[in-house]
Amino acid sequence: MRRHRRVAWVSTATVLVCFQATAQPLDCELKEATGFTEPAAVVEVAAREPGIVSKIFVEPGDKVKAGEILAELDKSVVEAEFQGARARAEATGRLAAAEAKLAHARRRSDEIAKLEKARAARPLELIAAKAELAVAEAELQSILDERRIAELDAASVAARLALLDVRAPFDAVVNEVHHEASELVGASGDARVVTLFKLDRLHADFFVPSGCIGAITKGASLDMVRTRDGGTVNARLRNLGLDVDAPTGMRRISVEIDNPDYRLLGGERLVLALPVGGLER
Repeated sequence: MRRHRRVAWVSTATVLVCFQATAQPLDCELKEATGFTEPAAVVEVAAREPGIVSKIFVEPGDKVKAGEILAELDKSVVEAEFQGARARAEATGRLAAAEAKLAHARRRSDEIAKLEKARAARPLELIAAKAELAVAEAELQSILDERRIAELDAASVAARLALLDVRAPFDAVVNEVHHEASELVGASGDARVVTLFKLDRLHADFFVPSGCIGAITKGASLDMVRTRDGGTVNARLRNLGLDVDAPTGMRRISVEIDNPDYRLLGGERLVLALPVGGLER
């Protein structure tokens, strides 16, 4: 009598799940985790208008303040437009002539109105005087409107002038200058002028076994060691990764470090003691 052997088939998905489950440690076996500092923000400051670089005021490594001018595009054409608009807005000759004409028309209209009441002037003369007054009033208003438009033109050109200044959006350190004086920016698609690193705050990420993380919440204070000199660095928890990497069982811890005096640099190696969040070994 033949005996039939029973063969058990296990799917690859089952094997993968078993592997992942065994890859994730349930306790904390590591003593420390390593992370590296990076700027809180890296910004490529671009020219807001295409043009020719006139002046560069910074070099790599310079510290700059928010609003500080980093570079300036050529302003000669726009400045000429601004001077013309301002001159039109401030011109007084036509305005003075229109005001004098209006004053004369008012006096003449008043005098003829008195004469007409005394029957010393014909009604048509009064009608003509009132028409002359209306024309004088309209001419004055037209000149006032033109001055107002010229003022708005001057304000618009002044705004365009301001756009030709490349300014720092925040306190930062200059990492790279992309153009030199006399170079064209913007028109070819590359409007970058300066790259800034925001180093008064730093970020760092640590990948930690999930078993090494206890009760810790956003904003919690964490101490770590700077390997360059062994100094202690205090940081705040920015966020805790919401998932665990299945193959490794690692979870990300992101921290933020105040660095107002720039004592820490980007790329500094930091060591975080494990476990974190009140676990006991």
